[in-house]
Amino acid sequence: MIDSYRWSRGAEHMLRFGENAAVQVIIVPPLFEEANRTRHLLVDVMRTLSSHGVATVLPDLPGMGESMLPLQDVELQDWRTALKACADTVRQSGSPIMTVSLRGGALIDDAAEPDAFWRCAPETGQRLVRDLLRTRLTGGSESDRAETLILAGNKVRQSLIDAIAAATPATLPNVRTVRLETDQALSDAQIAGAPLWRRSEPGDDPALLSAIVGDVTQWIRTCAAS
Repeated sequence: MIDSYRWSRGAEHMLRFGENAAVQVIIVPPLFEEANRTRHLLVDVMRTLSSHGVATVLPDLPGMGESMLPLQDVELQDWRTALKACADTVRQSGSPIMTVSLRGGALIDDAAEPDAFWRCAPETGQRLVRDLLRTRLTGGSESDRAETLILAGNKVRQSLIDAIAAATPATLPNVRTVRLETDQALSDAQIAGAPLWRRSEPGDDPALLSAIVGDVTQWIRTCAAS
């Protein structure tokens, strides 16, 4: 179901599966093009979790997805403010809220103020920006060139990039971090699957889907029992 949430600068869409459930999971997508490359996976995760009795929400962040707000008008704080507004809307159900974030989504997931966090392959903002700027094209006129960048065909503010570069995933209690088997960074567990966020086109991976759903459902049970 396509629903919406309102925040201080307007309304954004959010995709929902299973509104009435014991737990509401907010999917916090990766940032920029990684969101497009992994959307098919995330929707499949939502659909599969719903078959396990878990309600899920995937919000469009300002400037991303079907948002009417141009990405060049977005700051990092806008994503945090919008995510909190989405969580406040979901919280009206009265069910506990959990976030499932992928990659750069872990930089803002704390804004939702959930009861528990599940993170897959979280990255620091500095590492994300490094990858982004490898293919950077400078945009805008001579007068605003220092303030505007073009990333994957989209104009973005330099201030957004600077804010992301300075951001790190919040260190909080009740966080579970998983990484791919090929990633040796610190984590609570490693899972099988391909890094879809690095592919040039959107794709899927049944192994990654199964691993995410299995670990998330186990984490939900663990949190419910604690």
